[in-house]
Amino acid sequence: MDTDKTVILVYVPLDQFGRGDRERLDQAALGREIIHTTDRAEIDKFIDRIEICLGFGPWDLLAKMPKLGWFQCWGAGVDGLVANPELKDKPVKITNTSGIHVEQLTEHIFAMILAFGRKFKNVFAAQKEHEWLDLEAPVIAGKTMLILGYGNIGRQCAKAALGFGMKVIGLRRHLSGSSSDIQVEAADKLHALLPEADYVVNILPFTQDTRNLISKKELSLMKRSAIYVNVGRGATTDETALADALKSGQIAGALLDVTVKEPLPGDSPLWDMDNVIITPHCAGSRPDYSSMAMEITLENFGRYNRGEALINQIDKKAGY
Repeated sequence: MDTDKTVILVYVPLDQFGRGDRERLDQAALGREIIHTTDRAEIDKFIDRIEICLGFGPWDLLAKMPKLGWFQCWGAGVDGLVANPELKDKPVKITNTSGIHVEQLTEHIFAMILAFGRKFKNVFAAQKEHEWLDLEAPVIAGKTMLILGYGNIGRQCAKAALGFGMKVIGLRRHLSGSSSDIQVEAADKLHALLPEADYVVNILPFTQDTRNLISKKELSLMKRSAIYVNVGRGATTDETALADALKSGQIAGALLDVTVKEPLPGDSPLWDMDNVIITPHCAGSRPDYSSMAMEITLENFGRYNRGEALINQIDKKAGY
C-alpha cells in the first residue's frame, strides 16, 4: 500500500461496470489508487486518503473524508445532503447524473397513467381467470397535467403530454424561457393551480423545502377526480395524508414509484388500495444506465484533472 497516493473510492457493485470501464477509469485516475468496494470496514482503511468518490454513496461517510475533493453521485437525487447537512459547509464538489433519466422516467409516468386509466390492473387479474371484462375507460386527451419540478424530465414529460392532446402547466422554482404550448409558472403558484389539474406529476428532489410539500392542504385543493403521480422523492409527500385522501375519495388515485420508506413497509395501507399503483423505485432504470453514468463520470474526471468546472454540479445549499 502506497500511503502517499490519494484514493479514488468506487462505491458501485463491480457487476455494474461495463466492458472497458475499469480500464478507462484507470487512465483517468492519473496514478491515484482505485479502491472498488462497498464494504465499510474496507473503506475505513482508506478514509484519510480518499480524494474522489463515485457511486451511490456512502453519504454518511463523505464528511469524514478529510481529503475528499469531489463526489460523483451516480443518481440524480442527492437526498443525502438533507441527512448529512455538514456536507454543505465542506469544500467537496458534488455532481450527479442528471440528464440520463429523462426518457425512461417519462415513459414510466405515462405507463402508470395509461395503465391506471385503462384499468389494466383489472384486465390482468381477469386474464388469469380467463374472464372477458366489459370495461369503459377515460381518455387523457383534453385533460390538464400539472408538473411539479419542471426541469429536463418535466420538459420531456410535457412533450409527451402534448402529444396525447393534454394541456400542460409546469411549476419551477426559477422561471426561465417560455413556450406557446406550455404554461410555466413559479413554484409559489402551487395552491392556485392544484384545483385545475387532472394529473399532478411530482418530479421534485427532496430538500428541506420540499419535505411533505404535498400534504393534507394540497390534497384538499385537488379535484376529486385528480390522479397524483410521484416519481420524484417519497419524502416530498405526507403519506398518511395521501392514504387518507385516497380512502375518503378526496382524490381518485395515486401512482407511486417512490415512497417515504423503501421498500414500502408491508403494513402500509397503500399496498391494498385499488386506486393505487406502486412500482419499486424503478422509473429511472434502464439496461445501459451504468454505462451512461460512467460517461458523465469520465467527462467530469477530465474536467477535475484540468481544474475546470464540472458538469451537473449540485448547489449544496439548495440541495439540487
